Amino acid sequence: MSSWISPPPPPPEHPLLRAYNSLKLRIADVTSLPPSAIDIILPSITAATATLTLVYVYRNFLKRYPDSNSLPPHFFRRKGLYGKVVSVGDADNFRLFHTPGGRLTGWGWLRQIPEGRRTLKGQTIHIRIAGVDAPEGAHFGKPSQPHSSESLTYLSNLLTTHNVRAHLLRRDQYERVVCSVSMKRNGLLGLLGFKQDVGLLMLKAGMAQVYEGTYGIEFGRRQGMEEKYRAAEEEARVKKLGIWGLKGKYESPGQYKARFGGKEGPFTPSTSISEKGKESTGEKVKGKRGVSSSSAPISLGEEKPAGKRKVAPITTVVKVVKRRKNDKGLK
Repeated sequence: MSSWISPPPPPPEHPLLRAYNSLKLRIADVTSLPPSAIDIILPSITAATATLTLVYVYRNFLKRYPDSNSLPPHFFRRKGLYGKVVSVGDADNFRLFHTPGGRLTGWGWLRQIPEGRRTLKGQTIHIRIAGVDAPEGAHFGKPSQPHSSESLTYLSNLLTTHNVRAHLLRRDQYERVVCSVSMKRNGLLGLLGFKQDVGLLMLKAGMAQVYEGTYGIEFGRRQGMEEKYRAAEEEARVKKLGIWGLKGKYESPGQYKARFGGKEGPFTPSTSISEKGKESTGEKVKGKRGVSSSSAPISLGEEKPAGKRKVAPITTVVKVVKRRKNDKGLK
């Protein structure tokens, strides 16, 4: 007698397939579409949504922006850039190589950061630290301010070859990007994700002062940063740290720029500010050629008045008109 063997039970339905079939039934009940049409529409919508999501994630979190001109306008006051500091040009600005995603996307072990000025040309973002103003170095023939080299060395040691996050605020008149810059703390706190503000560190060490300009003052997106900056500056002033320990009358970077820059333009060794004022009034300047010793303007010769245009008499005009009429009649 043959024994009857029952067929094996069907395999359990996959949870995703079960959810898809349930969604398809709901759509069919609401729209009265046939199942074949739903099988076409649902995968199309899913693929389009996934594509748009990937594009959004790439543009906002994974795309590398090589310079300040490539930054989208909607990034300002909303986004921050993570990257490596490759050079420090002055005591309050530096060059950032944007590395989106950091080590998670392979930067530093799969994707190498270029080195050298030639390879980095056009590949870095010029960052201006917000809220602080450091002593000016020697540029365009202008002498450097006291303590400018010390402030530059401090910022170079603090940032060079380190990774920072720059929160975009705005562009300044020199096409730099004004940012509030933060970096990881040293030791265990850094491993736990705690960060420190670079501008605040410079103020505490007396390497810079609070920015005193009248236009475009920025202190970052966080509330209360201006009060923290001014408190740190006052503390360094009391302790006479850095620039506050200089002997003699202190000249702020803003006063320095107004003295050598501003409307006068770049300072050149051959022409000082006092000499420019004398030249504008025509006063003779020692060592200058081609400058008149009198305040009267130099005359290059009298201009002859333009003569009046001679007009032919009316009788001559009448004779010419009659002659032309006679010539036409003969023809």
